[in-house]
Amino acid sequence: MKTRFYLPLLILALGQPSLSYSADAEAVSTAQMLKPDNTNRLLLVAFPDQSINRSEILPASTFYRKRSNYQSSTWSRRITSAIAEDYHLTKVAEWPMTAVSAHCVVYQVQANQSVQDMVIQLGKDERVAVAQPMHTFKTQSKNEKDPYLKLQSNLQQMEIDQAHGVTTGKGITIAMIDTGVDLQHPDLIGQISKDKNFAETISADFSTDKHGTAVAGIMVARKDNGVGITGIAPDAKLNAYKACWPSEKDSMEASCNSYTLALAVNSTIQSNADILNMSLTGPQDPLLELLLSKAIENGMIVVAASTKEAPAEQNFPASLKNVIAVESSIKDQNSRLAKKITAPGDKILTTLPYGTYDFISGSSISAAEISGIIALLKEIKPSLTISETQTILEKSQYPIREINANAAVLTLLRNN
Repeated sequence: MKTRFYLPLLILALGQPSLSYSADAEAVSTAQMLKPDNTNRLLLVAFPDQSINRSEILPASTFYRKRSNYQSSTWSRRITSAIAEDYHLTKVAEWPMTAVSAHCVVYQVQANQSVQDMVIQLGKDERVAVAQPMHTFKTQSKNEKDPYLKLQSNLQQMEIDQAHGVTTGKGITIAMIDTGVDLQHPDLIGQISKDKNFAETISADFSTDKHGTAVAGIMVARKDNGVGITGIAPDAKLNAYKACWPSEKDSMEASCNSYTLALAVNSTIQSNADILNMSLTGPQDPLLELLLSKAIENGMIVVAASTKEAPAEQNFPASLKNVIAVESSIKDQNSRLAKKITAPGDKILTTLPYGTYDFISGSSISAAEISGIIALLKEIKPSLTISETQTILEKSQYPIREINANAAVLTLLRNN
């Protein structure tokens, strides 16, 4: 029986997508595609591309016979055009998704067509491996109304000073998929190795984004530089990938979708980062699951925010197997799931754009703390596995199931 993934609109690839527009005046542009109001007419299709020399999304024989020599630019586009014609769809964008050897295309359905019905129809098409609608994801933090109450009490609680006597994350790279980051913030200058905006057509700003700047500061803010705060892993480096955009100007809240997140995860895989931090939640997404599974298979440790308020099916990617799921201990001290990690998330001082600071709460911050702690552990043992990491973190939560960074470091040292 043929195995198939079903997903909503999204497509990724290394580099910029190749656009293919219809003469239809109502066809959306790439920029419009990123706007939530336009996603209800979009869907994503992907299929194996034998011209990409990587492991395939599924065995090629499952989907089609091997043709004679061809190039992705001709064979794959011929398939996407044939699908568009067969189902009366409009191509919006297409490109190869190199990390999983697939070719992807975003289609727009006609006004009288249903995206869900079309996903079902395409799911039965032997040419198609993935068919899905566009998903929306949300960052998980908010500004506090009472700033500067506790300073960096989270670091004191986690005994970061003691941990920094042994490790500071030197030589470790954390990839962050979020909004943009203030690259000129005095606590972040020199800390960002790579930066790229995958949502540029809808949100061109990068350094003025709040959420990503806040999350970055938690992980890698400079230590002993005479200003501001200290990050959990101040000697680690950060790859900042913008896949989310603020809900409105100067907002901490931000949104992302399958399209932008997929582009960012694909680039993260190519970057060979040690850790991936995703301080966001949303619905289960088969294509993102495929990509994240590839990242984990490659040895990357993936950390994601989880929230008690959302049902399990809305807690992706934290719900994915082998992803470190992190909740904030902001409301109670008991994690909903035994395997879930909790970290401080109430009024945590961190960096904000224009060289400023403020107190931020939420599991977005907690996830960043855990990513920083994992960077500390990876400096000590670069070969650290996901299973070892999970075990160490679970053993280092006390006395109220909240992480202690120094305990995690000591646990690793005792076991090696």
